[in-house]
Amino acid sequence: MKDIANTPLVSIICSTYNHGLYISQCLDGFLMQKTNFPFEILIHDDASTDNTPDIIREYEHNHPQVIRPIYQKENKYSKKEDIFAKYQCSRVRGKYIAICEGDDYWIDPLKLQKQIDFLENNPDYGMIYTTSKVYNQKEGKIEEDIIGRKFNGYIELLSGNCIPTLTSCIRSALVMEYLKEVEPKSKNWLMGDYPMWLWISYYHKIKFLPESTTVYRVLEESASHSNDIQKYERFILSTIDITAFYIHKFKTPLTEPYLRSLSCFYYDLYDKYMCLGMYKKSRHYSKLINPSYVSARMRRKVRRFHLRFIQIRLAKWFDIKGKERK
Repeated sequence: MKDIANTPLVSIICSTYNHGLYISQCLDGFLMQKTNFPFEILIHDDASTDNTPDIIREYEHNHPQVIRPIYQKENKYSKKEDIFAKYQCSRVRGKYIAICEGDDYWIDPLKLQKQIDFLENNPDYGMIYTTSKVYNQKEGKIEEDIIGRKFNGYIELLSGNCIPTLTSCIRSALVMEYLKEVEPKSKNWLMGDYPMWLWISYYHKIKFLPESTTVYRVLEESASHSNDIQKYERFILSTIDITAFYIHKFKTPLTEPYLRSLSCFYYDLYDKYMCLGMYKKSRHYSKLINPSYVSARMRRKVRRFHLRFIQIRLAKWFDIKGKERK
């Protein structure tokens, strides 16, 4: 890739914090892109305490016309500032935006070229995405399963996010319009990609390329893969809140696939809390499960839990009454 001083056609947005172990691989994936157009790399380092800023500075020195970093002195995420809108989108110059966090990376040198070729020739499409390989950091290997799949429009996307952010390429104008119309920061959602995909899919077509162009790195501390049940619970409830917002905003009828996914979310929380012996929480989520939209095995498990819960309550009641008689 040549350093071209012209106005970039694509702005690559990369946010990073303490990614010293991964940021070089991420930046190399950007710089290896073979394109017939210029692009810029907008890096936001959120006051990393490791060597991430030093590594970025080295890349900036070698590619000053391409890499445009921001080095924060204090962490903005902890102050609940909207990094994506305030610090990244505000300086975008490209007609298109690609997104990749500092711990993920691209593996296809033609990723951007293929995506831009399609979007330039198909103005009725708002964005394009691909599948992604998954790297398990704990086990140190690429997993067999890939993430990302084709979906048929906004209604189906309500049932679950199937667009890997690091594979996406979006028209910049749509991103700006979404931020203005929805004002996602005011919603306190825990993820920034899914609500944007839903908004774009409601108004525009989205193209899927069935090929893996990236690698998503699974870290133990990420919310969607967290072992912290409360962190995971907040992530799931935020996902539900996002879909509820759009269902209300666009007056969307409730479909069977959506209701099924909702019950599966609640079942997942019920099951995790039950395994931890937190029965009040488990019972709360078990009541939210619609039996019509889960499997027979799930229904039997919840039914046994309810019976066991009643038995425990009755045993406690008889024990209290017995002590009162004495």
